[in-house]
Amino acid sequence: MKRRKFLAIGGLGLGAGYAWNRSRSPSIPSGMTIDTLYYEGNIFDARDVFGPREESHTLITDEETAASEFRDVEQLSDFTEGINFDESYILVVQNGMRSEDDLELGSINRIEDGLQVAISIDKPLIPDHDDLITHTLLIRITDEKSVFNSIDVSIDGH
Repeated sequence: MKRRKFLAIGGLGLGAGYAWNRSRSPSIPSGMTIDTLYYEGNIFDARDVFGPREESHTLITDEETAASEFRDVEQLSDFTEGINFDESYILVVQNGMRSEDDLELGSINRIEDGLQVAISIDKPLIPDHDDLITHTLLIRITDEKSVFNSIDVSIDGH
């Protein structure tokens, strides 16, 4: 009898964990795969710090641009190594904000002529500080429908 209770409770725990992770995972269209890397700092220029709520997004579509534009950071090399830019591209989203916050991918949607990307700011339970850093989120996108004319990026949660 105890074994049945244990299995039932264990199954409920696994189901709840799966549902929690599923609800926190980004929403993406079918036929698209993504991988993300969060980096605390500016991946293009170590000295350049974005102002408060200053935002930028950059699309990297070829290996030469990735090699010449990204700073020499091991994390970035691991993330970009082996990308087939004929099938994939990297969207770099940057934002200036306090150091405790993080950028998280919320969703990617296909729109008529491109993509709509929603980023959120994770708010940890830490008192507000006035320190300012550049936050970077790299999103590697592989899409069977890779034709696009525009990418609309919104960052919510300031």
